[in-house]
Amino acid sequence: MFSLFERAVADDAEPVSQGDSQIEELELEIAKLKGVQSAMPDPYYIRDMDYNITLWPESIAKLTGFSEAEAKRLKCYDIFRACVCPPVAECPTQQCVIDRQFLRDVAVDVYHKRGHAIASLVSNAGIYDKNGEPIGAVEIVKDNSAVKKTMDSISKSIQDIEKDSSKLDAAIERVSSVSEKVKDNADRTLDGVKTGVQAGGGVSEKAKEGTKHAVSVQSGMETINKSMQFTVEKILGLKKNADAISKFVTVIQDIASKTNLLAINASIEAAHAGESGRGFKVVADGIRELSKNSTESAQSIQGIIHEMNGSVGAASSSLNVTENDIELGTQKIAELLTFFSEIDVAVKLLLDTMGRIEKAAFASSEVVSEQNASVEEISAVGHDLSGITQKLTGEVYQMIGHTKM
Repeated sequence: MFSLFERAVADDAEPVSQGDSQIEELELEIAKLKGVQSAMPDPYYIRDMDYNITLWPESIAKLTGFSEAEAKRLKCYDIFRACVCPPVAECPTQQCVIDRQFLRDVAVDVYHKRGHAIASLVSNAGIYDKNGEPIGAVEIVKDNSAVKKTMDSISKSIQDIEKDSSKLDAAIERVSSVSEKVKDNADRTLDGVKTGVQAGGGVSEKAKEGTKHAVSVQSGMETINKSMQFTVEKILGLKKNADAISKFVTVIQDIASKTNLLAINASIEAAHAGESGRGFKVVADGIRELSKNSTESAQSIQGIIHEMNGSVGAASSSLNVTENDIELGTQKIAELLTFFSEIDVAVKLLLDTMGRIEKAAFASSEVVSEQNASVEEISAVGHDLSGITQKLTGEVYQMIGHTKM
């Protein structure tokens, strides 16, 4: 492609004065070169083996900010100042020309005249004389800034996605762990509710039995109360009879006292009568003895009646206390019946509530099971997403020339 041009610029090139045919051929080759030059879509330049610029088109001047006159006074590495340029490193283009190799679209940053970096893709090819000796190189420098910026943005987005995927995995693991705990708690709650329902049923039955026994006791207490009232009435009647007897005994004692006084008077009169009153004296003594016995019997009866009145009074007081206790017990039993009734209502409400809780706990357990299945699916998707982003990251890095010069 550059054979005649190379001969024109090489030190050992043949003279062009050998004939008009060679001049025409050379002009044709130059025309072809200009056509190729104008058709080149990307900026390029030509340099010799001493890094001097031999061709500096307008496109490369526009890219770097250096005019052709400025460029031809500098070495190529003074213009581009890439990290692979001398004196920092050995020029890869120089080595490629010597080794008869080439580079194609290798990412490297070159610098504009104003100092800002230009992300570029560099390709090269060697130029050789007719003897095959290297005399220079062509370097194509594509401005890759927009693509690199886009790729960097994509790469950052992918990295963000990868980070979010990692966070998603961690979040999914936490959700899965919490879901398992929730399921365990729901299962335990369900078991506890079932046990509570059974216990509540037992409490309800016990409350019903307690109500029956309390009703029976209340009925018995009422019967006892009636019997006690009847007994109190009888005792009070007995006390009245005892009081009447006591009055009768008082009368007897009074009669006995008077009879005794009459007998004494009769004895005195019999003594005055002498022998004729002896029989009357015997009768008077008998009457006095009878009066004495009557008085003693009356006193004995009065003592018994007194003791009986004391016992009746004590029994009456005790029965009054017992009656009060029975009434209080009846009242307490009535309160107990009310309490049992409230327990029965509360247990029924509890059973109804626990039944709803049981249904809710069962539904919660099913929901948690479905949630765990969904979490597992999301986790699988998250892992797939992480793998895809990692693969995509590698491809993007490769696309933007991750292996630089």
